[in-house]
Parts: sequence; structure tokens; C-alpha cells
Amino acid sequence: MQINEQSAKQNLGIEPAPHLHSPMSTEKIMLIVLGSLIPALAVMTFFFGFGTVIQLIICSATALFCQVLVAMMRSRSIKRSLKDPSGLVTAALLALTLPQLLPWYYSVLATLFAMLLVRECFGGLGQNLFNPAMSGFIFLVISAPGIFYTTWVTPTYNAISVATPQRAYDVIINGHDPKILISEIKSLNHLNELEAYQSLLNKEEEAKNTDTDELDSIISQDHLTTDALSGATYLESIKTARKAGAVASQAPIDLLSPSFVAYLYLAAAYVLGGIILIATKVIRFQVPLAFLIALACGGALWHYLDPSACISMIEHLIMGGTMLGAFYIITDPVTTCGTFKGRIILSAIIGLLVIVIRVQGSYSDSVAFAVMLGNCLAPLMDVMTKRRPFGIGYRPGGLD
Repeated sequence: MQINEQSAKQNLGIEPAPHLHSPMSTEKIMLIVLGSLIPALAVMTFFFGFGTVIQLIICSATALFCQVLVAMMRSRSIKRSLKDPSGLVTAALLALTLPQLLPWYYSVLATLFAMLLVRECFGGLGQNLFNPAMSGFIFLVISAPGIFYTTWVTPTYNAISVATPQRAYDVIINGHDPKILISEIKSLNHLNELEAYQSLLNKEEEAKNTDTDELDSIISQDHLTTDALSGATYLESIKTARKAGAVASQAPIDLLSPSFVAYLYLAAAYVLGGIILIATKVIRFQVPLAFLIALACGGALWHYLDPSACISMIEHLIMGGTMLGAFYIITDPVTTCGTFKGRIILSAIIGLLVIVIRVQGSYSDSVAFAVMLGNCLAPLMDVMTKRRPFGIGYRPGGLD
């Protein structure tokens, strides 16, 4: 099509009609998503230490490097690539899911895999088939499970006082032994547990007459604490019991205890961020709602039918990456269905897949794997839920 000078000035004739204008640009959407993740980052920093912030810096720097590198290879504007916040969103989601004390080169490799192989090799933003952040997460889980599951931090009150910026930097960047810092945070968690139980005693005389050994026995009998866990996370720790069919025999957890209240606050932070995304119309509430309802119903039913193999519904909702997946992963417009009905159905399917993989699979937290399977299913759901073309399939007789 021939474009005259006036049309070129008005940017007409370049794209086919209709020419629609939306105040919500891609850059603005990405910035809103980044802002909504601030509460989750604050919770992670307070309960897990400063390692999450360092992981965020590493992943963000690597993501920006990838965007500049691709821009240079494709002869595109480097300045424009630096202004694109989509890579920072991928980096933030990845940093929030990686172990807090993971060595820096693993974080770099995961980000390179997510940005270059998963996103850019398929054509860049808007063309990737799989969610980049979850792809980078799975890449490390499969390729380096040893270091991945041994660099998690036990969450507890004021963990940042132990995992300070300098100490976290020494472990992540300088290669210091993470076991020392992890052990100190566990000791802090144990002290917080003792203080919590002492505060429950009605009289000061009872607290004085109860020695530490008795308090330790109370803690081990009344509820499960993170100090008693053998693995990095709760879902990883009960994997052995789950495979042996002994979940029902495990001590119940107290979500208000210092060992587990971090997961409750983190879930609330993701919900708050999700509310921000819904209020700003970045996402629609039906998608995460369908995911959470399907996951809750599937978890409750399986726990009722076989409590020896499946944890409770509340634990399915609070633990792991459930809330992160509900509001930030399955709502990714690139890797989900193009039709609204398809998104609802796919979200429910992913929620059920999370339960199936958690109960029957070999990996503790299955949100990333369920999302990847859902990404594979998205094109089929688009075909099954496609809209009827205008003028086809109408009833004869008009409005009569």
C-alpha cells in the first residue's frame, strides 16, 4: 500500500484496521505488576533474610543484559530495550521463587535460560509458548536439585537480623558456606518458638517452673515446627511421608507459629498484589478464582478420601507457590488462552494438575510443572472455545 507524506506523519497505513487506542500500554501493565510485588518482596525479606533482594538484583541485571544483547543482535534500539520492564517482571517472579542463598551463577543461568531460550528464541515478548519465570525455575529444579534444595532458609520472625545484606552477600557472591547462616536462622526460629509458647502460659510462675527441655517436648508434641523438618520447605519435607502414605500420622502444623506464619503473610501479600492487579484491570478476577476453587475442591476431596496421602485444603492453598501462581503466573496473557472461556477452563485444569502432581508426583511444589503443562494445553483450548465467526451459524428468519 502506498503511503503519502501526510499519512506517514499521522502513522496511518502502517497497520491494518481497526486502529484502536488503549490507555493501558504494555509498559504500564508491567510497571503495575512490579509495584504489586513489593509487599511480597518485603515479607520475603523480613522472614527469609536479605538473600531475596540480592537474588532480585542478580536476576534483574541479567534480564536487562539479555534484552540489550538481543536488541544488538536484531539491530534494534538499545535505549528502547532498556526501557522495556517486561524482563524485570520475569526477573522479579524468578527471584521470588529461587532459594534465598542460591549461588549467583545459578541465578544467572536460570535467568539466561528464561530470557534467551524460552522467550527470545521464540520471537520475544508476546511470542513465547511457556512462562519464562516458571521455565527458569524448573530448569534449576531438574538440573541442579542438590544445590537448589540445600540453600533455602527457614522462615522466622526478623530473619533479616541474621541474614543481613553483608552475610547474604558473602554466601551468594563470595561463596561462603550457606550451612552456617541457615543453622543460625534455624536457631533464631527455635528461640522464637520457645518465646511464643512461653507467652501462652497463663502465669509467670508456670513459665519459670517450665524448663527448656519441657518446652521442647511441648513443641514437638503439639504441632510441627520448621526445626523438625528434614527438608528445605514444608512440601519437600513431607514428601517422604506422602510417598509412604503416612501424611495423616504427621503432627499438625500451626500456621500462626513463628515457623509457619511467614507462609501465611506471604500468601496474604500475593493476594494483596492480586487485588491491585484486579483493581487496575490488569487481570480479571475470574481466572485466579477458577484456579483457587478447583485447587481447593480437589485438595479437600482428595484429603477426605485419602488423608494418608494428601495434605489438607488449607495447606494446599497456603504452602508453596499457590498464590503466586494464581495471581501472577496463570494470568500471563501470552501463555494462556486467547478466549475468556478458555482461560477459565484452563485455570481450573491447572489447579487440578497442581493437586495431582503434589500427591502423586516426585516434586514437592507442582505449580510450575502444572503451569507448563497448561501452557501446552492452551492452543487446544483456544480451538475448543473459539468464538463463532460473525455471520456463520445464524438462525434463518432474522429477528423473528
